[in-house]
Amino acid sequence: MKLHPTFYAMLCTLPLVVVTACDSRAPTSSTQPMSADQSRTYRQVDDSSLNRDVSNALQREAAFANNRIRVEADKGHITLTGAVASMQHKNRAAEIAKQVPGVIEVHNNLEINLATVGY
Repeated sequence: MKLHPTFYAMLCTLPLVVVTACDSRAPTSSTQPMSADQSRTYRQVDDSSLNRDVSNALQREAAFANNRIRVEADKGHITLTGAVASMQHKNRAAEIAKQVPGVIEVHNNLEINLATVGY
């Protein structure tokens, strides 16, 4: 029996369509897709654990060991408040916070104030 080329192509692609349609990883209408940053770093962590993890990460950095940086977590969103000695320290604090697993976004409200830092 000789099959028409178009029919043969459809017959070969049908299993691929079925497998793709049944892929459980595909987003459904009840889920919202995450951004690339969120899917790369997202790990559901409770707020108190995230507060502790970010605070500990900041304390491990020598520049922040004596600073009083306040960390607040809300569903993966971190807010940093307090005072640091320079713009470099402000930016570095945000970088450190972003690297902690579970952090989705960092709101950097740190102020630059040499007098309150104690240098």
